[in-house]
Amino acid sequence: MIKSFSFILVIIIIILFSSSCKRSPEAEEIPPGTFSKRAIIEPLIKRIIPETKTSGIVKIAIVRNMTTGDYGRQYQESCVAEGRSMGFLVDYFDLNGDGRHIRERILQIALADYDGIIFSLAGEGVAYSTLLPQIDRRIKIVTFDNLPYRDDDPRKDELLNITATAQDDKGLADISLKALVDSFETAPVRVISIIAEPGIPPLDNRYEVYRRYINEGKIIEVASITPPNYVFIRSAIREALIKTLENYPPGSIDAIWAPYDEFAKGCIDALNETGRSEIKLTSIDISSDNIKMMLDNADQWIASAATDPSMAGIINMRLLAAKLAGESVPAAFIFDAYLVETSMLNHSVTMANITSHIPGWPNPQGFFEYTWMTELKEAVAGRRGHGH
Repeated sequence: MIKSFSFILVIIIIILFSSSCKRSPEAEEIPPGTFSKRAIIEPLIKRIIPETKTSGIVKIAIVRNMTTGDYGRQYQESCVAEGRSMGFLVDYFDLNGDGRHIRERILQIALADYDGIIFSLAGEGVAYSTLLPQIDRRIKIVTFDNLPYRDDDPRKDELLNITATAQDDKGLADISLKALVDSFETAPVRVISIIAEPGIPPLDNRYEVYRRYINEGKIIEVASITPPNYVFIRSAIREALIKTLENYPPGSIDAIWAPYDEFAKGCIDALNETGRSEIKLTSIDISSDNIKMMLDNADQWIASAATDPSMAGIINMRLLAAKLAGESVPAAFIFDAYLVETSMLNHSVTMANITSHIPGWPNPQGFFEYTWMTELKEAVAGRRGHGH
């Protein structure tokens, strides 16, 4: 009976693993008789990254707990593309906000013999307990927006051998709130805020700054909205804000602070539907879709603080590749915050050319680039160029 149960459990794990995994098309096996990239890539991998679990092949897992929204999609796509450009096999796992099962999912990934994991938005109190066993299995790990500390508490033990990257979340909150306050001649500004449940480290850090603005008397929180669900965030926020505004007639609310772009989109939908054009909005995160919405609602959506999601994905993959190759990389890397004011934009601006419009906006060129990365990329590009 015990043997039967164990067999069933293994089958369940395999099914769950398969269903949660999205393999990059470039990582699929190439049919026999075609020109295989492995004929070119494997010898290079063996020389550059010799200690892979499968000789000549690098397998990477990207694990994210919430991909909803343009920021998450841009991060995912750039991270996968950067790994693919170096000839790596890349799988993407979206936990869909299901932090309760994160330990089981990480176990599934570890059993699949990945060489490295890029791990983000795990949720409160799970990073230490889930990542430490994988370090012991000699899996290289880079985290994004997730503190690698015991119980996610920076006052406690730091996990060694992990490189942690993050947005400057407190900086993002500060410049978006300052833009909101500065858009009014008098203070305090009467604000409705969108507040998620505790346990998402980036948002927790942003709310800490928001509370400081309240304590300093710069804003008054008239009301707050917590998303009733995270599956359809935009529509959930739209409905919740419409209901909230019924209690606050024109003249009683100055602005809305939305610390995540999907929150902001739902807010704009609600303001347009209710005709509340007098209410201003500042937010956090940027994308090409956001830029269009900001311009279409320029009198309301006055600014958004942001880092570049594509750069974050690229840098995370490069850092992991460098760790696998034995390069010396920092224990932490922070992506700087920038303010994107709607007045800086026009309809020709996209994420592809935003660096030309926002002063100081960075690009990934020169960040953690090594000559062997170029060598791998040229080999992959050469395989594609052969036309086999």
